[in-house]
Amino acid sequence: MTEQEVAGENGKERENNAEDETELESAIIQQVEYYFGDMNLARDKFLREQIKLDDGWVPLDVLARFNRLAKLSKDAKVIANALSKSTSGIIELSEDNQKIRRSPEMPVPEMNEERRKELQGRTVYTKGLPKDSKLDELLKFFKQHGDVENIVMRKYLDRSKKQRIFKGSVFVTFKNKEQAVKFLENKDLKYGETDLLILSQEAYFQKKQEEYSEKKEKRDKKHKQKEAAFEKEKEELKLPKGTVLYFSEAADTTKRENIKEALVALEVDVAYIDFKVGDTKGWVRLAKENAAKEFAEKFPDGKVKIGDADVVFKLLEDDEETEYLKRTVEDMVKKRHNQKNFSKQFKHKGGYKGKQSRKRKQDQHGDEPSRKVKADC
Repeated sequence: MTEQEVAGENGKERENNAEDETELESAIIQQVEYYFGDMNLARDKFLREQIKLDDGWVPLDVLARFNRLAKLSKDAKVIANALSKSTSGIIELSEDNQKIRRSPEMPVPEMNEERRKELQGRTVYTKGLPKDSKLDELLKFFKQHGDVENIVMRKYLDRSKKQRIFKGSVFVTFKNKEQAVKFLENKDLKYGETDLLILSQEAYFQKKQEEYSEKKEKRDKKHKQKEAAFEKEKEELKLPKGTVLYFSEAADTTKRENIKEALVALEVDVAYIDFKVGDTKGWVRLAKENAAKEFAEKFPDGKVKIGDADVVFKLLEDDEETEYLKRTVEDMVKKRHNQKNFSKQFKHKGGYKGKQSRKRKQDQHGDEPSRKVKADC
């Protein structure tokens, strides 16, 4: 290679380096102005705390630890040199080039209803982006269509990986409403080869509200149908009257079996015993109508020897019996519905057979159990 060719190559390299530096400075300015911009500063708790420490000034070496700025440069001199070329007026450097703050002449707008509507008017929703997209790639794409003030990448929590995963949709806030409207006019917009769905943020929220209302209407309808079926079952389930005995003074070691055996020995046809082990009182519902009345007439003192205790039985009548039978019917119907729901879920999951076969397969291959991923929408 001749001396002229070497000189030419060195000149090209210097020109390329100059271009890189200009691009780097632009990226630094953009990133720092974002940190101190209206969108970020209003919600960045750490930066707001730093601002309170020194009349709004933040040391550049603190700022250089912010992830996205640190990827561009950690050198405070490089950052200061770039920021000195900012023309937006939103930030200002200290005289010693060691600190930066948002210009006191440009206070952060108050977040009120008017401000929220103004932001919504220049924010668009875009769906269909690759799930592995990076913020820098998205910024580059959307900046082709206007001055981008903020991009929110919508994510869900993958509980198995304990990571937030990009959903493929974003909210993009442009510098003004005109740019947002112009972006929405794009027909058949693509990202690479992928078609994108674009809506204004207002239209997106309205669409979601309609979907929510539709789902709620279906849930309410289903709930009413269940309630109607529940009430119908209660009406159809008639329990015979004159069948309920209340008992007390049982030993705390008494079991249902003890009570049933004692009553069966007295030729009493027991339908159900409402009793918990450890209690000393409960209820017995007999099978045939007026069977409890007949029992009360046959045993006036109501005492029945169960174990070592003389258990006292009392006939429930009128409102007491009506209330007890009503509660019993509700419990029976609820139990039936719960069993039906369990059966449906059991069949849907493939029953024990499916679980056992999966377990056997894991045992054979020594694999970790598969884990489902739940998306938070």
